[in-house]
Amino acid sequence: MKVMIIEDDMLVRMGIKSLIPWSELGLEVVCEARDGAEAVELYEKFLPEIALVDILLPKMNGLDFIEKVKPLNPRGEFIILTCNQDFETVRQSLRLGVHDFIVKSTMEIEELQRILKQLTDKMKTKMSYPQEEAASETGSRSIRKAGLLRDWLHGLYNGAETEDFAERLGEFKYFLEEGQYQAWAVALDVSRSDSMLTSQEVVKIGHSIDHMAAELYRGKLIGFVENIKDNRWHVLLRSGNGIEIDPELLIDSVSQYLGHSLSIAVSDRFTDWRDWIEYDRMAGELLSLKYYREDDHLFQGEPPESTLSDAMFVWKKSIMNKLSGYLFEQAEDQLADLKRVIGPPYPKPTLTYNVLEDVLFQLKQISEMTGRSLPEGQFQRTELLNCVSLSQAVHLLSSAIQVLQDPIAREKSGHERKKFVDATELFIQEHRFEDISLNGIAAHLKISPVYLSRIYKEEKGISFSNAVLTAKVEQAETMIRSGMTLTEISDKLGYLNLSSFTRMFKKIKGIAPSYYAETESETESR
Repeated sequence: MKVMIIEDDMLVRMGIKSLIPWSELGLEVVCEARDGAEAVELYEKFLPEIALVDILLPKMNGLDFIEKVKPLNPRGEFIILTCNQDFETVRQSLRLGVHDFIVKSTMEIEELQRILKQLTDKMKTKMSYPQEEAASETGSRSIRKAGLLRDWLHGLYNGAETEDFAERLGEFKYFLEEGQYQAWAVALDVSRSDSMLTSQEVVKIGHSIDHMAAELYRGKLIGFVENIKDNRWHVLLRSGNGIEIDPELLIDSVSQYLGHSLSIAVSDRFTDWRDWIEYDRMAGELLSLKYYREDDHLFQGEPPESTLSDAMFVWKKSIMNKLSGYLFEQAEDQLADLKRVIGPPYPKPTLTYNVLEDVLFQLKQISEMTGRSLPEGQFQRTELLNCVSLSQAVHLLSSAIQVLQDPIAREKSGHERKKFVDATELFIQEHRFEDISLNGIAAHLKISPVYLSRIYKEEKGISFSNAVLTAKVEQAETMIRSGMTLTEISDKLGYLNLSSFTRMFKKIKGIAPSYYAETESETESR
């Protein structure tokens, strides 16, 4: 059965769409509308069996919408989404034959799911429509499409239209429409937090990004294929007639509404949909430029080079000679100059990594020959491999050079760890109103961000990102008690919007800041 969602709040729409197991209920969300006028147009086109309708819509309220479209589909059912279930709303809804109400402020997904199941069971009985046939014709369509895209991208169909491929493609003929296509590689920037997301969390975020992209690029988005291991998604879009598709819309929307940072690489345009695999590979190579341009979020143009430049070979020979001669200060200066030497155009990150691994191996040999031991676990190959940017790798090697320069001080590793952690703690406390970056603090302390993240958690028992959030929440509590509004506090603490601030506050305190403010107010009154 077809379902339509009519709601002007994007977050509410996304929540309903992503959290209800539609296919299990034999349902498929076929369209969404943001206002009453758009809702009438889409309802006439799709004639859904079930419509979830917000009461307070722009251009036409929900009850007027129901009254207008009900004659178009006498068997159609409606569920009202409302902020307050007042008597007049109930009276008009009963007159229109609305099935049920959901109060948005107290809405539980389980309750909505129960109402939908109850409604579908009722409609199937009324229509004498077999449940198995209903499920096969509705909810499984999106599953079939996702499976086709995944198999296609994984090379099961190599461009030749096999009989099986042609048969499976039959219901998705829009792949063959004339126009231009683009392949995107979309990645979650988890490196900005030192806490790792679980695969279930990444899957959930992916569904939300997919739904948001469908909202932003209506009629242009063909589909997503997830790559959970790399926190990445492969995307196919059709622009048609040269219409521009702006990836920054998705980057900004995900940041604003979901609180996550994305990077997107966009391939060149292509006209034959069979070439998706090749252009997806191109987008993936473009995304690897994030290693060099860690502050950028959009990557287009030429992919990285497959060879190192002559300047890079000269740089490697020079720094190796300086290290062999124990000219550590000059070697450190040479290391700091690497970013300028390396590009653009940039080589593939694996080529740069191989050069840096040779430098690290040279430092370890010097350590063994001089008896100036490097702290165990800090300067291992795996640490270098875990550096997600060139800046992090340079910090790691620079720290190793400094250890060899000043062995007596560096051997006091316990004191050194405490010094770094205390300095980080002080920085967090003194910069609560600013955007606090692990990379920035590590650069100031001249150590690897990976190393700083690990020793901070070991010493404090809390991750760096949670420590920052805790400090900001403690400051927010003080500001709430001083009488400042939540909007003012959110702005002062540097959050993009009140929604992001609320989510972070609740993550630390377990309650929303509005509830906390009310509790504090009641305490003061007593």
